[in-house]
Amino acid sequence: MITRRQFILGMGALTVSTLLSASCGTRKVLTKTGEEKDKPKPPECDWIIDNIWIIDGTGKPAYQGKLAVKGDKISALGDFPLPPSVRIIDGEGLTLSPGFIDIHTHTEDYVHSGESLAPFLSQGVTTQVGGNCGNSPKDIRGFLETMPGLSINYGMLMGYRSLRELAMGGRKPGKTTPAQLTCMQEHLAESFKAGVLGLSIGLEYWPQNYAVTEEIIELCQVVKEYKGFYATHIRSEYDQVESALAEAIEIGNKAGVPVQYSHIKAGYKRNWSKFPNMLKMLEEAKSSGLDITADVYPYTYSSTDIGRNPFSHSMSEENLARAAAHSQVFFASDTGIYTGGRAIHPRAYGNFPRVLGKLVREKQIISLEEAVHKMTALPAKRLRLENRGILAPGYKADLVLFEPEKIIDKATRKDTTLFSEGVRHVWINGKRAWENGQETKVYNGEILTY
Repeated sequence: MITRRQFILGMGALTVSTLLSASCGTRKVLTKTGEEKDKPKPPECDWIIDNIWIIDGTGKPAYQGKLAVKGDKISALGDFPLPPSVRIIDGEGLTLSPGFIDIHTHTEDYVHSGESLAPFLSQGVTTQVGGNCGNSPKDIRGFLETMPGLSINYGMLMGYRSLRELAMGGRKPGKTTPAQLTCMQEHLAESFKAGVLGLSIGLEYWPQNYAVTEEIIELCQVVKEYKGFYATHIRSEYDQVESALAEAIEIGNKAGVPVQYSHIKAGYKRNWSKFPNMLKMLEEAKSSGLDITADVYPYTYSSTDIGRNPFSHSMSEENLARAAAHSQVFFASDTGIYTGGRAIHPRAYGNFPRVLGKLVREKQIISLEEAVHKMTALPAKRLRLENRGILAPGYKADLVLFEPEKIIDKATRKDTTLFSEGVRHVWINGKRAWENGQETKVYNGEILTY
């Protein structure tokens, strides 16, 4: 028989349970000791992937659980009761992470052509950014409006070379005039209105090498106005690399804009000893208040190296390891890909699996969780993507299910188009785009804009 005190306690618990159920999806139950305990309700979702190890992109340790998706967003993850009549996918004990974000590519023409994006999906890439190193379409609005259906998410930068050609009437030598600079600023502002994420430049290339520091600072005032970022292939990646990095830092500080240092390297053996100081320069710039990060690809040779005879590695393994482990450096591919899927460098087909297979599993330079962090949350932060790059409720369901013990790149210098292995499934905004080695032909990607 229930006493009056037990009845009152029970009614109080029921009232609290009702209120909490309405507000946070849990209900209160009494344990045998009389203590109250939350019991979660099944999440609202369209499908669930169960039996997985979750790496959420934050750098925290992996944990076992499941993840639920409603529409194009994650609705729950971790340990929760399964709702009735919802499709359950068996994750087979594999690892689920956010989709990999490639902030530095040269894929805009290829993607716009509508060719297969299997080279990227097979690596777990769910988002790319094109228009790097100063090269982009001149008509950004027209380019984005005529983009075909995408199986990945895609964003664009506006290139300095393109702005220069718009203002000068073609590819010409010489410095810009004040009137031409004003014209470039106007075109840059229009490109931001059309949807670009930032300004890119390739100061090592003709005719971009005519740009002077003051001119770039003036252009970056537009970048600041639209809250974008400045992505720079610095003026020298070889003998003058330290002064070139100092210029990038000066531009960021004087213009007051975030800086993305593209494909950090110290090329040629005579310059390898400079690399620790370059990382120190990044640290000091950050300490002084500049928002500066760099990206790196997991190879010790560039496309230029491949074209040399005899072939040689212009970068050192030791410096690659230093970059991979540095807190201000994350991974990107510098991918170039052409009609029919042709590629000069194997990074177009192998960049991200190489990170996980070589740098993590074989060489143990960084942990699996840190590597995923450097391929998801960190580039998402640079791009100001507030709903991508992390596995959390409310975030976009860009997901990669992979085999951490098997994932590896297969492409080589001599056979650049071999697909990587170990990525089992890829979802873009809640829809499966890659399934057991095949494209699904589901075009659920989005154009990324601010």
